[in-house]
Amino acid sequence: GLQRLKLDAIWLELLPATEDVTADQGRIKNFQRQLRAHGLAGRYCLLYQKPASDAHDLDGIRCIGMSKRELLDRLGGPNVLLNLAYSIHPPLLLKFQRRVFCDLDPSEIFYWMTKMEMGQSCHHEFWTVGLNVHGNDCQLPKSSLPWKTFYPLVDTQWFRVQPRPRTPKFTTVGQWYWGGAVEVAGEFPDLSKKIAFEPYLSLPRRVPDAQFELAMNITAADPERGRLQRLRWKIVDPHRVARTPSTYRCYLASAAGEFTAIKGVDVAWRTGWISDRAAAFLAERSAARLAAAIQASAQLCRGSFRFS
Repeated sequence: GLQRLKLDAIWLELLPATEDVTADQGRIKNFQRQLRAHGLAGRYCLLYQKPASDAHDLDGIRCIGMSKRELLDRLGGPNVLLNLAYSIHPPLLLKFQRRVFCDLDPSEIFYWMTKMEMGQSCHHEFWTVGLNVHGNDCQLPKSSLPWKTFYPLVDTQWFRVQPRPRTPKFTTVGQWYWGGAVEVAGEFPDLSKKIAFEPYLSLPRRVPDAQFELAMNITAADPERGRLQRLRWKIVDPHRVARTPSTYRCYLASAAGEFTAIKGVDVAWRTGWISDRAAAFLAERSAARLAAAIQASAQLCRGSFRFS
């Protein structure tokens, strides 16, 4: 998308090394294969860090794709880094002329920024998908940072409008269990999809003509799998249906739409969070619906409606 806008953009990705060298090499090859498939061969720099560390020092990093010399040459001229969820840390981060923090999970980012360094002291701009961050009813932890909001991005060159499937299937992709921790009203509630979906588990019985499917990490031995299946939910392996960008797009296209449940903290704090997955679902169903959803999100920012 940035290239189509005539911007000289590259993909910068950090890969911390593990103890399994063979697995690491497999990840590197898969990364390269996917970027080639999307027209980004020669437009990326994969930073392979061995050993892994929270400090990202270019001296201890192997550059794959673009060479270290080429990267340093770019850093020597005008440049901007869109740093997704604080992926790149100092000292490498500080080599960029302009640094933009892009928040994709406002409840956790805003909370932990009140507790520890999360990049708030080393970026020039702060963007969030928490569309209600400036709303009067937003309950996110107070922040002195000049947050700007942005809509989840979807490339309609890749996510094209698809025919509606014959079977009315609704699905979502995610993690059934979640280990994140955020303090809400003096407690640390369970933020998992397991808890968020609980009020809606009777839906397949109430709408028998539709199929409800969860692409969640629920193993065959997990009692949750049997419980959900008895309630007429279909469970599929997310590592199969979303293994690659192309299989992910095909999986979204197989559904009439997404049905998901927002984690409780986003409801309680009225963050206005919308996922990039939701935008992708909308794009594959109808460009007009995507535009309508964006307009609705703008209303949410003004506090006209909220998650409930």
